[in-house]
Amino acid sequence: MKNIIFKSIILLLVLMVSFSCQDKLEELYQDPDGFSKQQADAAGISIIAGYFASECTQSLLLKGEYGPMYHMMRSGTRVMGTGMQLYYTTTDYGVSYGLKDVDASSDWGANAFNQTVFNKLKNEWIKQILWAQYEYNKMSEDGRTDLDELYMKLMQAIKAYAYQRAIDLYEEVPYFETGSAGALDNDEAEYKDQQEIYPIIIEELGEICTYLENLDLSSSELSSFSLQDIIFDGDFDMWIKWINSLRLRCAMAVAEVNPDLTKSTLSEMGSASFLDEYDDVAGIADLDVIDASKLPGQLGVGRAFKEVAVSFRASAKFLDDVMHCTPVEKDTVVNGETLYYFSGDNHEEGLANGTVDPRVAYLFSPDALGRYIGGYSSWDDGTDNNSYYSKLMRAYYINDPIMTDLSVTSITIDLGDDEYTISIGEDDEAYSDLSKRDEYLLSEFRYACSTWDDTNGYPGKYGTFMSEYNVRCFFRYDMDYPTISSIETELFLAEAAVRDFGTINGSAREHYKKAIELSCEYWYHINNDNPYSSSTSPAFPTVCDEKRIEADKPDQKYDASTYAEYAATLFDAMTKQEQVQAIFNQLHLHYNFYGYEICFTTARRLIDYVGTCPAAPYEVFKWKERNFYPPALSSSDPAGWAIVSSHDDTDLPVWFTGRSEKWKNVLE
Repeated sequence: MKNIIFKSIILLLVLMVSFSCQDKLEELYQDPDGFSKQQADAAGISIIAGYFASECTQSLLLKGEYGPMYHMMRSGTRVMGTGMQLYYTTTDYGVSYGLKDVDASSDWGANAFNQTVFNKLKNEWIKQILWAQYEYNKMSEDGRTDLDELYMKLMQAIKAYAYQRAIDLYEEVPYFETGSAGALDNDEAEYKDQQEIYPIIIEELGEICTYLENLDLSSSELSSFSLQDIIFDGDFDMWIKWINSLRLRCAMAVAEVNPDLTKSTLSEMGSASFLDEYDDVAGIADLDVIDASKLPGQLGVGRAFKEVAVSFRASAKFLDDVMHCTPVEKDTVVNGETLYYFSGDNHEEGLANGTVDPRVAYLFSPDALGRYIGGYSSWDDGTDNNSYYSKLMRAYYINDPIMTDLSVTSITIDLGDDEYTISIGEDDEAYSDLSKRDEYLLSEFRYACSTWDDTNGYPGKYGTFMSEYNVRCFFRYDMDYPTISSIETELFLAEAAVRDFGTINGSAREHYKKAIELSCEYWYHINNDNPYSSSTSPAFPTVCDEKRIEADKPDQKYDASTYAEYAATLFDAMTKQEQVQAIFNQLHLHYNFYGYEICFTTARRLIDYVGTCPAAPYEVFKWKERNFYPPALSSSDPAGWAIVSSHDDTDLPVWFTGRSEKWKNVLE
């Protein structure tokens, strides 16, 4: 990103000074004796500009962060079914088929999973804004420049985004009205809930867009702004698009309980511009704020992906159900018994003729047999000899001489630069009885895959027993973190049209089709243009095989428009409920591990309309309706705790769902 060195100097100055008195920061959100106008003048920047630049770089706000990302992938995927942790979907690992709490004490990420967004809203995400507001409020009207006002408006938009995330997860949070500098001006935060905050931020975002559309800066002011704007490099059109897209997100969030507000907001935005190009993303990359030498081993999103290989197995919901990459089933008679197996899939033919989603080749990696076949989040207890998982595993041995020749007692599977051998011991019945071979080998291969013996427990192994996510899409250190994107915007516009909330810039079909095209383009470039390798700095983790890194690069770019038209034709024949489910599926597929929060929000919101949970939660985990508040709140903020403690319950649906009863999976 341009001017990053200059920006880094400014941010360093801001952060060094603003963190100099930690006790007062905790008490007042800012140190009133900290970063001064004199220091800002010495650095050649506006004091408001310094806080704006610092606000944009706060961890987990407009970028990812290792710790929370790790736990959202590990625990969040159990709620959403984004990736397959096979020991919670099969009996082979020894985990029982019984209801579990996704935040159980056995998962040391319980606190991080629950508390991070709330804690950050109370501290890192708001303090720079309050400090800037405090300085702004002290200025005379004549002393405020157009840039000062611009920075405050943009920070108000970022504040709205921060509150949207927090209320979606917790419902009620400590809120500061726009214009308040909080404790610095002796203002106490007032706890407000979704029902109160959403109308406020929807209105304010509209006002900010109107302000930006009418702002006229000089060339020198634009140049100065571009130096501070780490998000969009001073591009006003992108800020307007982002704010409109965020406003759309908020308007759709309240659609189940306040459809009139949804409709009126969309009506107001009838001529608005939204994020609409494949690379229209609001976010910053790890490399923008983290030293390259600390990636991926110490900091950044890459470390999270490195450490959650258990979630990297592909979802059959995506591959088979959504992307139309269908297994090819065959059967054969062995020792008088008809056995079924997945010999392959239809990806080659489908990618060529436009009936299989191109993202199959961009987002996922084939298994050792070249198949794009994943697993389901439903429980497989091993009693169905021809279950989906069993047919996937059986292909590894069904046509090997070990099934028909009694003298052959071992089988070796080529895993690229490695191999995996399974042997039948003399004490096993299968050693001298061919009729026992299938049962024995099926159990062995299922266990090997379920316990990650084929991957050594790390992502990026070449040759695995099940399709995995593509490593080139997740070790991309210069990738702007997609806190919101054009694909989400197109999908929400599609839903709005389906449900008669308002039609903007095209029909539901057109938006649905465009979302697929944009997503295909996005993931193609994220994968294909990845500049990193095992020898760059930063590099792929050493656990990733070089052969896998190269093999995961797509052989070619496939025709997204042909497939999108195919998907849109299927969309045409659906009921409205089915169309909304299909829209959610596209949102979930596009954001996958990167967008847990917005997918979780949308899934909860749509349960009543769709008729069930549109996500793919694991059967063995309780469905979550919200996050817990930090327990420390009871002592650090007893007045606030008195307000929220009565609904500190993950079984209680949040307001925007329109439900009073939680959704329950099969074990609840």
